[in-house]
Amino acid sequence: MMKECTADELLAAREQRAVLIEQLLKRYNTPLLGMRVNYPGLKKTNTITVAMINEMSPVICTILSDKVRETLFTQGADGPAFYVAVDEGVWALKTLAIKIEEGHSLGRCLDLDVYNRSGSSISRQELGFSKRKCYLCEDYAHHCVRARRHSESEVIEYIEERFRKYR
Repeated sequence: MMKECTADELLAAREQRAVLIEQLLKRYNTPLLGMRVNYPGLKKTNTITVAMINEMSPVICTILSDKVRETLFTQGADGPAFYVAVDEGVWALKTLAIKIEEGHSLGRCLDLDVYNRSGSSISRQELGFSKRKCYLCEDYAHHCVRARRHSESEVIEYIEERFRKYR
């Protein structure tokens, strides 16, 4: 599925993801870590995003080691995703996710979301961390996205270059 999706397909996929997360939380009754690539545009499932998720899934599992209860890989209009049901406190898990996002060479390209048992995602700010910075400048990422400060191709180029250097 390397085709460009419509905005409606993207919205439907996001809704399906929310349902899946709810199901996984009910099934395992543990916090859940979700990993996706911060990739712009409507072509979120592509060779780079799939390769990044495939590359980082074992890294995540190695870091979490014996705390991994179950894993699931999905692929849809909203891109590939990797979910891990984890026997770990939600705050410790979010702290670990932030360390990966900030410390691993591919971390900035990833979105590591942590959900508590009731389905709420834990924000960086709840743990005293600042919002994520833009790939290309020092502003907060959400400011740049909202203002469309950088072209899609600039952001994609950054992600691809980061992945090439990692490999």
